[in-house]
Amino acid sequence: METPEGQPDGPSDAELISRVRNGDLEAYGELYARHHHAAERMARQLVPANDADDLASDAFAKVLDALRGGGGPDVSFRAYLLTTVRRVHVDRIRSGKKVQTTDDIAAYEREPQTFDDPTVTGFESGAAAKAFASLPERWQAVLWHTEVEGEKPAAIAPLLGLTANGVSALAYRAREGLRQAYLQQHLADVAGDRCRWTTERLGAYVRGGLTKRENRNVREHMDDCAKCTAVYLELVEVNSALPALLAPALLGTAGIGYLAAASGAKVGLVGFFVTGWKKVTENSTRSAIGAGTVVVVAVAAVLAALALTGNDTPPAAINQPSAQPTQQPTQPPAQKPTVPPVKPPVKPPSAKPPASNPTQAPTSAPTTAPTTEPTQPGATPTPTATTPVPTPPPTTPTPPKPTPTTPVFDEALVTISMPSGGGSPAFEGARAAASGIRFVITIKTPAANANPVVIGLKYGAELEWPLTGNPPGWICNQAAGTCTASDPATPAPLPVTFDAPTGGSAADRTFTVSAKTGRLYDDDSATVDAKPSTDENLLKILDGRTDPDVHHRILTVAPRTNRKSVTLKLTYGAALEWPIAASPAGWKCTRSTKTCTAANPDKPAPLAADFDVPDKSSDAARTLSVTATADLVSDTDSEVLPAVQQDESLLQILTPTPQTDPNPFVYNRFLKVNGAQGRTVTLDISWGRNLTFLPSFDLGWTCERTSDIRRATCTTKNYKKPLNSEWNAWLPGNGSSNAITVHARVGGREDTDTAQIPPATSRR
Repeated sequence: METPEGQPDGPSDAELISRVRNGDLEAYGELYARHHHAAERMARQLVPANDADDLASDAFAKVLDALRGGGGPDVSFRAYLLTTVRRVHVDRIRSGKKVQTTDDIAAYEREPQTFDDPTVTGFESGAAAKAFASLPERWQAVLWHTEVEGEKPAAIAPLLGLTANGVSALAYRAREGLRQAYLQQHLADVAGDRCRWTTERLGAYVRGGLTKRENRNVREHMDDCAKCTAVYLELVEVNSALPALLAPALLGTAGIGYLAAASGAKVGLVGFFVTGWKKVTENSTRSAIGAGTVVVVAVAAVLAALALTGNDTPPAAINQPSAQPTQQPTQPPAQKPTVPPVKPPVKPPSAKPPASNPTQAPTSAPTTAPTTEPTQPGATPTPTATTPVPTPPPTTPTPPKPTPTTPVFDEALVTISMPSGGGSPAFEGARAAASGIRFVITIKTPAANANPVVIGLKYGAELEWPLTGNPPGWICNQAAGTCTASDPATPAPLPVTFDAPTGGSAADRTFTVSAKTGRLYDDDSATVDAKPSTDENLLKILDGRTDPDVHHRILTVAPRTNRKSVTLKLTYGAALEWPIAASPAGWKCTRSTKTCTAANPDKPAPLAADFDVPDKSSDAARTLSVTATADLVSDTDSEVLPAVQQDESLLQILTPTPQTDPNPFVYNRFLKVNGAQGRTVTLDISWGRNLTFLPSFDLGWTCERTSDIRRATCTTKNYKKPLNSEWNAWLPGNGSSNAITVHARVGGREDTDTAQIPPATSRR
């Protein structure tokens, strides 16, 4: 059955099943047309070809009884039907072995008991069976048709009510879901930490995704742990040979022949077991001990649950074989007078053909009896046939009810695209897209669709509602997060524009569109790229406390939630030095890279940066630049720090009085720096050629001569008292030859003074 790429051809199995439960027998006829070939193929594996059609028909009858009673499958009709074929066959065998001759039938008239297949019952509680039973029935159905039947997605699409692409996507999810569910079932039963560690890694171990060390640890553990070895061997089969697991577990040994007879299944079980054993022994030699047993367990367990998945109705249906078989044999005796004497034991309940018929038939009324009898039986089945088929009452309410109860996944219903160049159809009232990222949502509905088309929009924390107003052809409700198409037959493209996100995880930047019209539904997602951007309000360089000798700056970053990181990068000119303390609160700074990273990206602490006042130099040498980066948002601020300033009151050159002169044999001059207590002070001293600067010891000061014989530099790290400078004068005078010049520097202040030695006055 071919299916176009668009809408599925005809109703799905699930919809037909729903209609059958509501009394629509025509729907069951369509199910029969779809699946009777598979049922007959299965029956031919169990009985001779002459009896295959009868066995398949009985199975269809029992499934119909189950559906009428509210039981049976919801989606996976074929797997349920094939299981019923096998069970009907087993019931026939068992009933044939227990025939007893008796005149009293009342003692044996009781409800027939359900047949329990040992293959199913023995391993129903296994982890593999539990895992498969936990899958949704849609997943079980798609696994059967794709893995066992080997059918193409286009052929399966009408059965499941999907498109071909939807079938492929569903099959992928079902296979992965089986593997994950299988491992989770085993993890729930693991007691020891070592077994749990091993079981958690068995999936990657089977696929060769572990490191060498982990591989070795897993092998060593399985060498000593039979339970984990069994889990591993079962997982090998689940991972690599799913088709060969499903059919035998569900259909018994007949599954082998069924696979061979199916047109899409060319590989037998012998090849499967050889391949499976080879994969088992690739990773561990000793782990393969007992593999034969475990493989059989896995084969029987994986799909045993499919026949028992939440449906206790198959046995109930099989236990009620009286409805249709009794109606069918009552008509042939009316047409062929020879049948009643041949089959009296087959239909004990039918008391209508009396014993007088055979005795009167030879001579007296060969024409009258057949003529009279057919009219009465013919009239009798007619009301009985119409009575159990009260289609008119349920038929009227049936058509509208099944439609909304059977959703159909349509992979092509909704599409999210990003137009080339980021453009999209514009409309008045749309969000301004100067810095936004635009997408177009396209809805493709069936021809002449009259059902309302509604889409829902959900988005992550970094995104906001992407619409303002109503785009052409849509009515949107921001509070509900929905938009409804004005024309459900041909919905207009819906353009949406998201403000460019400033960071966050992929989930925070992802939006999902869910579309629904009638039975069709689909959803699609897209992630909005977060591009680098600039925010002038991200970073601020603030002035700290006032200090003439130090430039105190405070670096602040604006707070914002859901950030991953905040980094500050400092660059500065040659006249400046690294300004950050060793361990600033709330930051981790590295001097070599000139960077600082916030401990709390959402709310970074203020960062203090203290610069010594630079010397007078170019602006570039005194420029500070700070770049803040918060995820993909950045900001850069710069400042040229002021150089040292002239302060005329900073330096004084004092001549001691005779009472305070420490050495009357030389000329003493006290160099006093005002407002520098406890600070670093530098004095650059130069003198004329008639003078000599005498080296002397002054506690707290250090003086060094330069290459210039008439120049020295004296410094102190902790200014406490003036520097006493001592001089000799070879010749008296008042010119530059007898002058000293002192330049004082304290932080951001400087001052220069001069003095004559000897002075013009009599005082020394």
